[in-house]
Amino acid sequence: MTAPSLIRAAQAAPDRATRINLMAETMRRHQSGPEEACTFHHLAAAGFTAAEIEAYRDEARAILSGRPAVVLAAPPGRMEGEQLVKAARAVRRRITPPVTRQAGARS
Repeated sequence: MTAPSLIRAAQAAPDRATRINLMAETMRRHQSGPEEACTFHHLAAAGFTAAEIEAYRDEARAILSGRPAVVLAAPPGRMEGEQLVKAARAVRRRITPPVTRQAGARS
């Protein structure tokens, strides 16, 4: 299994779009070849790392099928939840801590 940090680095790479198009072209070549399929080993032999294969393969398949790539958006309510957290933190900052008794003081 590929490390999540390596997959995230591949997803954030500056040449990501170029590598996805190159992967799609590699897949297209192997689909029309004698094996009629492109495997993990074909992509590795073409110079892709395991992290790149994990990160880019779905988008490359989308290019091959002519469908738009899947765009992962924030779940519904995420922005509202983050705003509520910020408001709660602001309220907590305004509340002063309770007064503590000093040593030797009698009640």
